[in-house]
Amino acid sequence: MAKTLFESGDIRNIALCGHSASGKTTIGEAILLKTGVTTRFGSTTAGTSTFDFEPEEIKRGGSNATAFAWCEYAGKKVNIIDTPGDGNFIYDSFTALRGADCAVIVVSAPDSVEVQTENVFHEAKKLGIPRFFVINKMDKERANAAQCLADIKEELEITPVQLQIPMGAAETFKGVISLIKNKAYVYDGATGKRKETDIPAEYADAVEEAWEGIIEAIAETDDALMEKYLETMELSHEECIAALPNAMQNGLIAPVFYCSAINQIGIDLLLDMIAEYAPSPLCRHDIEATKDGKEISFTGKPSDSFAALIIRSVIDEFSGKQNIMRVFSGNVPADGNVVNVRTGDTERLGTLYALRGNNRDALEKGVFGDIIAVAKLKDTRTNDTLGMDQSLVFKPITYPEPMMSFNIACKNKGEEDKLGIAVDKLIDEDPTLSKGYDDLGRALTLKGMGQQHLEMAIDKMKRKFKLEVTSSLPLVAYRETLKKRVQNIEGKHKKQSGGAGQFGVCYINAEPLPRDGGFKFIDQIVGGAIPRQFIPAVEKGIVSRMESGPLAGYPVTDIQVELIDGKYHPVDSKEVAFQMAGRKAILASLAQGGVKLLEPVYKMDITIPSESVGDIMGDITSRRGRVLGMDPEHKKTVIHAICPLAEIQRYAPDLRSMTSGQGVFTMTFEGYEDVPSNLEAKIIKESPFGGAKEEDDD
Repeated sequence: MAKTLFESGDIRNIALCGHSASGKTTIGEAILLKTGVTTRFGSTTAGTSTFDFEPEEIKRGGSNATAFAWCEYAGKKVNIIDTPGDGNFIYDSFTALRGADCAVIVVSAPDSVEVQTENVFHEAKKLGIPRFFVINKMDKERANAAQCLADIKEELEITPVQLQIPMGAAETFKGVISLIKNKAYVYDGATGKRKETDIPAEYADAVEEAWEGIIEAIAETDDALMEKYLETMELSHEECIAALPNAMQNGLIAPVFYCSAINQIGIDLLLDMIAEYAPSPLCRHDIEATKDGKEISFTGKPSDSFAALIIRSVIDEFSGKQNIMRVFSGNVPADGNVVNVRTGDTERLGTLYALRGNNRDALEKGVFGDIIAVAKLKDTRTNDTLGMDQSLVFKPITYPEPMMSFNIACKNKGEEDKLGIAVDKLIDEDPTLSKGYDDLGRALTLKGMGQQHLEMAIDKMKRKFKLEVTSSLPLVAYRETLKKRVQNIEGKHKKQSGGAGQFGVCYINAEPLPRDGGFKFIDQIVGGAIPRQFIPAVEKGIVSRMESGPLAGYPVTDIQVELIDGKYHPVDSKEVAFQMAGRKAILASLAQGGVKLLEPVYKMDITIPSESVGDIMGDITSRRGRVLGMDPEHKKTVIHAICPLAEIQRYAPDLRSMTSGQGVFTMTFEGYEDVPSNLEAKIIKESPFGGAKEEDDD
């Protein structure tokens, strides 16, 4: 049986991060194969991957959620956090990254630095964890190590430090030169086995240049070494090697390694560096937290009381829910009793597990710094703090506002309650999902980061909860309003069918209000023309009639109504009669004054590469939008605009397409504006409600 209990100092928590299709999962699979965890190379498309095991990932051929695995190498337990690199799921990466002590940022050699490479780099930097760069796919066409180094320096504004030099590129890539070991390693592409040799003479100049880069970078990490370097312009190999652990573990340099994961080239050397130079949990820097409501920088110790952060929650259709946590303080208590700080309730941690994809290995105990899975907690979800001290809370990640929404409804009747439960569980598993309610469409709304994100969630709902749903875009919440002021409009309701009748008459003035004025009712009745007890009934009738306008059936808004006169009958006047009178009066007012359509508009902040500004501004104009201004942000530009909701309901996938995945946006409700007259007829024709009908006396 494999060893599962490791001391905190022998744990290495690494997160494989980077842009989609850079080869993160392939590196993870190569590590598991190299360490004997698996006996064959796992493949996502073949359904044999340890990390991409969800059916939706197999269908798509890539990661859509963070997965975990562990292996033993050189006496160290290496916890691998394999994160998605697609923009739809990048915040899942950011959440899981908080459980890591080192970010292994994977760059595709043919594609260089891409948008999510930059995003995960800055997130890791914000968290204060060191960043190792692995330039993968060195065996592919267009592999260009020099371009990758230049782009890392320019795009990320750091100086990459090569600890290795690639031997060849594309079809000639055969191995790497380790500047640490001062040796060359040539690999058999068929078996992945390596052969250690002296450094070939033709690489002497490249080695010398790279070593100079190491010396300069190391000198900048230590005052004494800098002083010596300035005096002698050199540092010994031994001095640099001795300073490397501190420099790498504290993120003072950005080391670069090379590999072809699919061919197992360089994977063992990467593992050597992780085991020797990646920080253990004992070296972890401060993390953000609050203590008694005040923000603090927290550094946990093995001897402190237990505290952990939930970095992922998973709902499995067979085994139920499990939470994955990173222990940031102390050890898991022997009795398993801890407190969920958010809820204040006690949770009992039963059997503890180390995950390998969808398989799990039981742990003897939960030690400081480890990443642990636990099943069947009552009410614990991602971002929750578990601990013994309820005053300590680890700072939760802030998720962006949703970028797209779908209305969802059950295909089978009678499953509405089941749908609500399923959506809540999906949100528990993926906090970038949220829900709402479309009042017009009378449907539950599922909100997310884009079309692919929502479609993936719907696929999971079908598989995990046996629920089939239909999906559609939410109805645009158009409104109707009065065009001009009208006066002395009569609303009369008279009904006589034997016995007590119904009688009520009101006269009103109505006028449009400024946008977002809502509804105002002014009582100007004098002399008892309408008894006091019936006046609220008139207002109630007006408000109820305004729920469906005469033009297209949308609610009426931005109107002021003055109740100026009326008539009543001492026997037949009742509350219902004056409600009907109010309804008829407002309908007549709208008919006489004319009605126009209003549409919701949203303020958008669109962050894009600066070279895309012209295309995006043109697109905004084509969507009937208005550009309010622009702000430069390094190599990006933030465009501020106002756009009608009807034109941007599918903006998330459109923007990704126009910017090659590099654009993001936020949107907030701004208000209502007049619908252009040339579009009114089309909207009225397509309205699911139709116009209002005249009130019937019968």
